[in-house]
Amino acid sequence: MKKNKLDYKQYVAFINRETELKELKNFVNKEPFEMLFLHGPKSSGKTTLLYKFFEQVEKEQRLDVKFLNLREKLISNYKDFIRIFFGIDYSRSKEDVKEKRQYNLFNFFKLSVEVLKGMESGELDPFEIMKREFIKLTGKGIKPVIIIDELQAIDHIYMSNGSDRQVIIELFNFFVAMTKESHLAHIIISSSDGYFLNTVYTDSRLKQSSKFYKVDFLPKEDVMEWLLNLEKYSQIKDYTLSEEDAEKIWDTVGGSMWEIHDILSDLFDKPIDHVLALHKKKMKGIIAHYIGANDKKEKILRLFLKKDQATIRDFVDAGIEKDEVDELLRDIVRNNILYFDPIEALYYPQCRSYQWGIRMYFEHSFKKKKKT
Repeated sequence: MKKNKLDYKQYVAFINRETELKELKNFVNKEPFEMLFLHGPKSSGKTTLLYKFFEQVEKEQRLDVKFLNLREKLISNYKDFIRIFFGIDYSRSKEDVKEKRQYNLFNFFKLSVEVLKGMESGELDPFEIMKREFIKLTGKGIKPVIIIDELQAIDHIYMSNGSDRQVIIELFNFFVAMTKESHLAHIIISSSDGYFLNTVYTDSRLKQSSKFYKVDFLPKEDVMEWLLNLEKYSQIKDYTLSEEDAEKIWDTVGGSMWEIHDILSDLFDKPIDHVLALHKKKMKGIIAHYIGANDKKEKILRLFLKKDQATIRDFVDAGIEKDEVDELLRDIVRNNILYFDPIEALYYPQCRSYQWGIRMYFEHSFKKKKKT
């Protein structure tokens, strides 16, 4: 679909996420009693899925859906948190505030000047204010639905009332109260940070109040359907792909939609074999740059020459001390080389192209050693 009446040679495709959309729809059609956490590798399509879901349900009369993508926001302190979550414009003068008397709170609440000042100073609890507004909405027969993408962006923020209360912990406590205890609002949270989600999954209170749903890469049949029908899904008219071409792309990047889209954009003026070879070399370079001269990083990634996935025990058995393994894996995951699945407690390369990068790095390293 063309957006904003702009004309392009290629559009971002949305491919067969009916199962996932149905899961989200079913979630908001039940009385709130748990939070929903979407997890999955980076670029598996979580954010695109949430935008599509938002488009489908935002106009439903009995739902008030608000979507906040924290990847788009710069949050460095509590004031930023208030501004972003509650829609307060701090660039306005006190006189402007007095004139208007009210601001939109998260686009569907109203803040008085007194409440605004109280929240800025930390005297008033923003979560108590939100609870009152949720009660007002549900009293009118409207279901509040909050969708937050990449919530870990506020992991370092603390309340501004002189206490050591971490905002994200208070927010989780509030969400538990609004779902499991009060049944007032639906909460959907998405993150590709497996370690962040692991803190939720291993917290007994949060685990009992949450449902985890994995959004993975596209399966092969969906990728082939897309690549063999480019005009239908991406509105590409300048070229078509053969089944052999589609197989080559699948072999290189699997079901990673972002990478497929990137490759398709290069095929307007470059042959497919050249594009795919460059993509693999780029991935090898990413691995080489990350490892540098660190033998322990190399030892961890070497494990994936023989395995598609690994556990902590696999790394320890490979000869790395447990304390070192924990620190190294956290760094590798934070740098998006490996993905950590918090539900299965498994590590694996972020996507198929990273598997290529790891393989080519060690092939190149082996050839260099052989020459010397």
